Amino acid sequence: MLYPRLISGFVVVLLATLMIQCKGPSTQEASLDKSAFRQQIAQSEKNVLLSNGTIIKDSAEKLIERYQTYHQNWPEDSISSDYLFKAIDLSINLPRNNESLKLISAYLKSYPETYHAGVALFLEGFIYDQQIGDTARARQSYEKLIKTFPEHDFADDAKNALNFLGKSPEELIKSFEKQNN
Repeated sequence: MLYPRLISGFVVVLLATLMIQCKGPSTQEASLDKSAFRQQIAQSEKNVLLSNGTIIKDSAEKLIERYQTYHQNWPEDSISSDYLFKAIDLSINLPRNNESLKLISAYLKSYPETYHAGVALFLEGFIYDQQIGDTARARQSYEKLIKTFPEHDFADDAKNALNFLGKSPEELIKSFEKQNN
């Protein structure tokens, strides 16, 4: 008869502990977590490149995850868009085409009117064109950039990319030769 009392006492203590933990962190604790997470990111950023500029793949992948986690937890924070864009940059340089496209999609959904949204559209077009070979999707990305951000620094690059879309290296050489003559 002692066991049921011990078990029910244990259950009460366990439930009380869970209820306290489910209450969530105070505002001060949440800001400390955010600050600590930013410090982790800053430290991780120092450990991504070798002295010769080579990316350390494992470190870069962990940093991309940290950037994404920060974005998911604090999307309205002013640095969140920068972190997500840095994740895109790292991902492209690994290269991780599908992951890069997912990050670009997340960026465009969260920050559609920023300067980097135009760059993200150009990068999306570039990945589809040069890495995947999907010229139809590349065309969509480039045209969306031109339409949405006609004055963007990358709008002219997108127009040029459209002119060369789907051409073989030989066709590109002939095209350049015609322009130079």
